[in-house]
This record gives sequence, structure tokens and C-alpha cells, in this order.
Amino acid sequence: MSNLDDTKTSVEKLKAEGNAFHTQGHLEDAILKYTEAIQLDQGNAILYANRSASHLSMKNYLDAACDARQAVVIDPSYTKAWARLAKATHALWQYDQSIKAWKRALETLPVISVSQLSPTDAHFKQQFEEGLKAAEDAHARQVSGESSNPHLVSMNDPSKMPWNRAMALMPELERTQTADSSAWVIVPAYREFNEGVQAMKALRLLPNRSAYGHYGALADITNGILRDRRVFHMDGANWLDQYRNQREFAFEITQSGAWVDGGVEHAKRQAENTLREKGWDTARKALAITVRSWFMRAFLEEGARRNARVATQFYGSALTLLEWGQTKWRDVSRDDRGAIFENTFVRGVRRYYLSAYLMGVKDHGDGSVYTLDRAEALALAMVKEVSDNWPRGNEEYVQDRGFYYSFVVYPRAEAYSTLGFVNMERAHACRGTDPETAMRYYSAAAEWYLKAAESYPEDDEFHFYFLKIAFEACWHRADPIRDILPLCQPMQEALQKMRAIWEFSSNKGTMNEHVQQLIYFNEGVFTGLISKLYTLDTPSSLVALHKPE
Repeated sequence: MSNLDDTKTSVEKLKAEGNAFHTQGHLEDAILKYTEAIQLDQGNAILYANRSASHLSMKNYLDAACDARQAVVIDPSYTKAWARLAKATHALWQYDQSIKAWKRALETLPVISVSQLSPTDAHFKQQFEEGLKAAEDAHARQVSGESSNPHLVSMNDPSKMPWNRAMALMPELERTQTADSSAWVIVPAYREFNEGVQAMKALRLLPNRSAYGHYGALADITNGILRDRRVFHMDGANWLDQYRNQREFAFEITQSGAWVDGGVEHAKRQAENTLREKGWDTARKALAITVRSWFMRAFLEEGARRNARVATQFYGSALTLLEWGQTKWRDVSRDDRGAIFENTFVRGVRRYYLSAYLMGVKDHGDGSVYTLDRAEALALAMVKEVSDNWPRGNEEYVQDRGFYYSFVVYPRAEAYSTLGFVNMERAHACRGTDPETAMRYYSAAAEWYLKAAESYPEDDEFHFYFLKIAFEACWHRADPIRDILPLCQPMQEALQKMRAIWEFSSNKGTMNEHVQQLIYFNEGVFTGLISKLYTLDTPSSLVALHKPE
């Protein structure tokens, strides 16, 4: 038997083993078998399509799309591969690509009347048409939704922007050496973000679809957002188009050779191949742009579209690749492997993954996909990781107070607030059936929210916000008025301090609601005590936080 026959036999054996694993639900084992087979036969479209199916079943949509694309490159008439590409891109909210894939899948079917189609092809036709209709409807909703993006801000009065208000305070903060201020966070965050945006806007597209501009815009934009998400804003209706141009046509992806359309496994393979063939200079750029592109995609899905499913997919992919690289290249210098593998950068991405996961819990309930137990585990892991790596005498933190807040203090504070949310939700869930346990959960919620509040500088809006939520936990716990009133004064003081920077922040609406609740509660207590309806021993929960509808 020839070597060619031996290879063919090995490929068929591996494919059969992969198929058996897939059928049995052992999807990771199936992927390994298909991968071994692909290493022997890289021109086999079926292997890529089968591995795509396993990735789809595992909800690894990036890798599923990548494999399906490769399958249709090898065999453009491969019906199932086009359908898998359509499903994967739909799950990633890439509806324009899903529409194209569904149409190509339909084109591969025989051009005859429906009555003459085989039962299998008739089933495919119905499935593909339904998928196409769903993708077209979703794309229409997506386009209309982008036109009312909540991050699109008017710059008619720049003095209202938090970063500009913070910059106005900096001379006095520097003169008095006041370290406890959120100005140290938002100012450098804005400067990095703005530098990236200005570089992005300088991009010029040429008629031949080439471009010239500035490399590094994506790094500056993502660095700014990693410092503080509140710095993100769009100062024009065409901001997203400019971002897409920078990402797709300029130097960010084209020159780096990044693997943004694949998934984690694809990126791992490409990173190892690139490193082996071209060295660290090339691999470092490709890895950085891949991770930063995934991060931005997740951030836009989380913030602009509130899609936890896609956001956690992309944040999770970036995080998995980063953690893999940290382990694999543990002994490689920062100059070679790049800043993205530093603990602070990885922690920043982990912080955003936690945020998106928590959004999933809030939007979809404590279900099988997003659970309170998992949110709690992620938050506790964050607290431990930050505490275990707390900086001591690090010069980088001394020179940049904002860096210290952004990558040490704030991530742990968000983890504290997540633990507060988890305990509050558990308390609400069992209040009617197990009041004693509910009270314990409310107590834990109050403690975690207070720890979160105390972590932020007193002039940060989140210092006030989490004080208010801790107050609510005590209110639900029915603390007597005499015990809960002392919490109101710190909130009043925090409110005044945070307005200096955050009066017109993107969270203004939410903050105003909590301010009104606080005012209404205080008025109710004062009126009730004067009229002798209440005493200082009255449970605070009898005093309303909201005006009746």
C-alpha cells in the first residue's frame, strides 16, 4: 500500500472516530479527531464542515464560522457548509454575512420545482428559507437600532463631558496632591481613547480599496476603554463606519495578519505557525490585533446592542487566548510577546467578561446559560486574583494613579458589586418562602455593596450609586429608621462630590432615579416622625422609596 493510501485510510479512520464522538455528544473529542485528520488532509472540505458542526454544538461560533468558511473555499457547492456558516454568523449577529450564506446554500440545491426535490433537499430548502427570512428580519432591526445608538453624544457643550470637567480639576488635584479622585482615571482614559479616535478619523480610503493612515488606533481606543468604559462615546453618526474602515482596510488587520474571523483554536494554530515561520515581531502584532478586535466587537455588542450572548462569546474568546498565551509563553519577555499578556491587561478583559456575564443574568434570569452561581464564582475569582497580585511599590502605579485605579482597584470593586447583586437576587427569590435566609442574603448584599462603594474615590458616581444600593439592602432587611438614617448623610455628601465630574455622565438618568428615591424616602421619614406616624424604631421598609404610580 502506498503512503497516499495509508494517509487516506488514516483520515477516514479519524473522521469516523470524530463522527462517533460527535453523535455521542463528546464534542471536544470529536474536534480533536477532526483536527488530527485535517493535519493529514488540509484540502478535505468535509473535515472542516464536520468540525464546524461540533463547534456549533458547543456554541463556539467563531471557530464554527471559520471552519465553515474554509469548507466552502475548498468546495463552493457544499450545501451543509454554507448552512453552518449561515447559522454561525447569525449567532454572532453578523446578519449580512448570514444572509449571503443562506442564499449561497439555496443556490447549491437543484434548480427544479419543489415537488421534484428529494425529501432531504425539500427539507433543506424550507430550513434555508426560514433561516434567510430570520437573518433578513434581524438585519433590518439591527440597522434601525444602530441609528439610535445610546453612545452617540452631542459635542455642542464639551464642558459637560466628564473628561473635560475632570481635566479642569487636575491642576488643583496636582497642587494639593489629592490622590482620591476619579479624575485620575477618566482623564488618561480619555486621552488614550481620543488619540485612537483621531488616528482613526485620519484614515483615507483610496479608489483601489487600499488605504493610508495611522497604525495603532485600535490599541489606543481599546486601552482607553479598558481604563474606563465611560470614556467611550461616538461624536458623529458615521463613527462606526470610520471604526470599521480603520479595522478592516487600514493597517490594523491587513498589515498585522490578524485572525479575527476565526476562533480561539484557529488563532492558537495560526499563532504557533506564525511564530515558528516569522518570529515574534510578526506574531506579536497579529495576536494583539486579534485580541483587541475581539474585545471591541464584544464591547460594542454589550454596550450598544445589549447582547450578552455575543459579548461573552468574544470576551471569552479573547480571555481564553490570553490565558493560553500566558501559560505557553510564561518565560518569554514582555518585549517579545507584547503587553496583552500582562496580568493587568488580562484582568481588564476579565473585568469586562464579568460585566457582560452579569448583564446576561439580569436580562435572561437565573437560567441554565447565565446563573447566579457562575456570576458569584467569577466575581470571587476576580477578588482573589487581584488580592493575590496587589501591587507593592511598583513604579508604574506610582507614576500613573489612574492605571492603579483602572487595573487594580476598579476590577475588584466591580467584583464586590457583583457579589452584592448575587446576594440581593437570592434574597428577593426566597423572601416569601424563607424570610430568615432572605435576611442573611440582604445582610451579605449590603456588606458587599458597601465594600464596592468604599473602593471608589468619593467623587466617582459609582461611590454614590453603590452606597444607595447598600442602603436598599438595609431597607429590604427592615432595619429600624434610627439605624438606616445615618446612611443617608454619606450619600448626600457623595452626591455633591460626584456632580463635579459626573453630573452629565451617560449614567445620568439612572443616577437621577436613585437621587429621587433618596429624596422621597427622607421626606417620608421626616413627615412620618413629625406626624408621629413613625418612631425611630419603625422598620424602614414601611417608608416608601417610590411615589405611587
